[in-house]
Amino acid sequence: INMLTSTASKLNGDFQRHIKLVMSEHGAFKEAPMKKVERSLSKVENDYRQEAFPKAAKLLDLVRCSVTFNTVEQLITGCDALLKHMKANPSIIELARVKNGFINTDEHHSGYRDIKLNVIYKSQDPDHKDVRMICEVQLLLINYLEEKKKIHKLYSILREQTFFKMVVSENTEKKTKDVKELQFEETLNVGKQVSLSYKHEDIYKSS
Repeated sequence: INMLTSTASKLNGDFQRHIKLVMSEHGAFKEAPMKKVERSLSKVENDYRQEAFPKAAKLLDLVRCSVTFNTVEQLITGCDALLKHMKANPSIIELARVKNGFINTDEHHSGYRDIKLNVIYKSQDPDHKDVRMICEVQLLLINYLEEKKKIHKLYSILREQTFFKMVVSENTEKKTKDVKELQFEETLNVGKQVSLSYKHEDIYKSS
C-alpha cells in the first residue's frame, strides 16, 4: 500500500489536469483527494479480506475524480467523449474497466447510481515519464450528488461496524476453546517423585 500511495502521489496532479481538460466542457469536474494509507488499509482489511494475495491490487481508486452532469443525455455524451479520447490517445490513457451502476438489479441496492471508469493513466510529467497507474473517473448525475454524501457517511459507519465485529469474533475464537482441545502436562507426581522422611509419631494436628 505504501508503494501504491507513493506512485499515486507522483501521478495525481498530472491525471487531474488531464481529465479536467478533457471533461470540463461536458460536465462539472471535481478533483477528489487521494485515498489515505489508513483508509486503504481499512478497505483491504474489510472489503477485500477474502480476496487472494495481494489484496492491495484491488485498490483501483487511490487517484480519482468525478464529473457531474445535469441530465442523462449529458452524462452519456460525456462518457462517449471520454471513451473516444482514450481510443485516440492510447499512449496516455487506456480503458481498464467500466462499472455501470445504472444497470444494477440488486434488490438491496441503496438506490445510488453512477458510472465508474477505471483507466490506466501514464504520466506525462518528464520527471515521472515511466509512472503509470489505474485511476478512477466517476460520472454521476447532480440528483445523486447529495445522495452520495449521505450514503458515504452511512458506509463509513457500516465499515467500522464490520471491522469491530471481525476483531471481536477473532478474539472470541482465540479465547474460547473446547475443554477437549486443552492439553495438560504433568508437572509433579507426588507418589513417584516426592520421598518423605518423617516418622509416624512426628505427625500432629495443628490449628
